[in-house]
Amino acid sequence: MDPLPCPITIAWAGKDRILPVELCRAIARDRLPGATFTVLPRLPHNPTIDDPELVAHTILAVTDAGTQQH
Repeated sequence: MDPLPCPITIAWAGKDRILPVELCRAIARDRLPGATFTVLPRLPHNPTIDDPELVAHTILAVTDAGTQQH
């Protein structure tokens, strides 16, 4: 998609052994070159289970930033 229709942030688990972060970063860069890619550094494959608070903070940081732009 070029240009992206809206800001896109991808948050990925940094310790994901099923879908490694570098592979997913490369796919995201290829398919969504304008997207922001954020790594949740210490989390394994299911970050919403392992650290829901960090996931919530990550989402809120992005959505709060979006409301500040308008």
